[in-house]
Amino acid sequence: MSVRPIQHGLPQPDGGAWIHARMAATRLAGPLPWGETQAGARDASRLWWLHPLSCIAGVALVYALFMGFDFERVVPRAYIPSAMYAWGGVLLLAMAIGAAVIAAGRSPALLRGDGGLDVPAWAMGLLLVTTVFAYLLWFQPLIANPQLLLDILRGERSNLRNVAVTMPGVTTMTQFGVAYVIAHAALRGGQARPIAAWEHLGLAAVLMLAIVRSLAWSERLAVIELMVCYLVTSLAFVRVRRAGVWRAATVVPMVAPVALYVMFTTTEYFRSWDFYRDQYASIWSFSFERLIAYYATASNNGIGQLAESRQWPLLNGRYAIEWLYLMPVVGDELRAVVGDAKTQYMQFLEQFARPEFNNPSGLFPIVYDLGYVGSMLYFLGIGALIGRLHMAWRCRETGGVLFYPVAVLFLVELLRFNYFSSSRFFPVALALAVLWMAARRTAPRWGVAAP
Repeated sequence: MSVRPIQHGLPQPDGGAWIHARMAATRLAGPLPWGETQAGARDASRLWWLHPLSCIAGVALVYALFMGFDFERVVPRAYIPSAMYAWGGVLLLAMAIGAAVIAAGRSPALLRGDGGLDVPAWAMGLLLVTTVFAYLLWFQPLIANPQLLLDILRGERSNLRNVAVTMPGVTTMTQFGVAYVIAHAALRGGQARPIAAWEHLGLAAVLMLAIVRSLAWSERLAVIELMVCYLVTSLAFVRVRRAGVWRAATVVPMVAPVALYVMFTTTEYFRSWDFYRDQYASIWSFSFERLIAYYATASNNGIGQLAESRQWPLLNGRYAIEWLYLMPVVGDELRAVVGDAKTQYMQFLEQFARPEFNNPSGLFPIVYDLGYVGSMLYFLGIGALIGRLHMAWRCRETGGVLFYPVAVLFLVELLRFNYFSSSRFFPVALALAVLWMAARRTAPRWGVAAP
């Protein structure tokens, strides 16, 4: 084979041999997003709305809009505006400062085209089997009598919570499905190994079970978890070559609220529209007010609990590590020793709020638990953690790829409840930790380019 003069210190193969070599390298590397070359491509992980500071700013904007909400239409007593409402803004600022300090203090060079995570098939199988097994046990009454689901679709039932009851320690394993979705997205995005057909079917099964859960159990979050985590994980590996696609991707936050509104309206049609259709001109006006109410009343409840109680701060972790208090056996012992503050909260809902809107937000229970100084330090640390996970996610480090999607979910749901302290987070974190230990790093698909 003839060789052209050396350029940049490397011999260049001539003619067709060079073309064939490049084609072979492309085949070995695998297909690229949208079938584009690497020249001029931009990482989707650089999209502004995926940065934690942008997410926190969005949360703060929605939080500020609660000032204009008509609480008198929904709850007996309004606690917004108040000094404690202003403290909620301070906590959001503390979280933003924590994320900003981490971003300013260490800015590692991003490895363009870093390899994906090679999650072993046994780990994927373990997550899938336990998830499906837990769902089957949970929804045995539904399997035995499918008519129950049809009753929900016809509006004759709002949910099946009194039929398909939870089983502590068993139904918790359904949350392994979140980790399975993250692992599948990482495998698909990084192309560390071929994905087996059963793994694709497993993804469809987990999503379908979550949809049934959202209808039967009135738990929309089950679907939101999977969608958010799969999207964020996938975007760690996507490269955008076309300017039009990039411009469209930058305005996703403008479209996302509309999609959420449509999804919420659809579920409310089956869930509660029959009870309220005589009070509203249309389901669209009803669902819009109800969607805002879910978030606004959560902050109002959290502030109200603080205003109507003199028993805080608890300083026992009842809200900061709520998952521990809800574990079988261990949680029972803890509640027996220190008492259960949830009892007082339920009493507050009955007397001053509305039990139907029972979320306490993710901010103010931490104040109830840790006090002013403790809550500020808590959210400062959470901000720093999320900032570090974001940097690791952009570098496609194992921990970042696995855990940053859950951190985004925490920010998305912060105004309703604290995802990190909830009982549904612990099994997700446990499963992700198993994946972290089991996953193997692979060689870069496209080589390392200059940062």
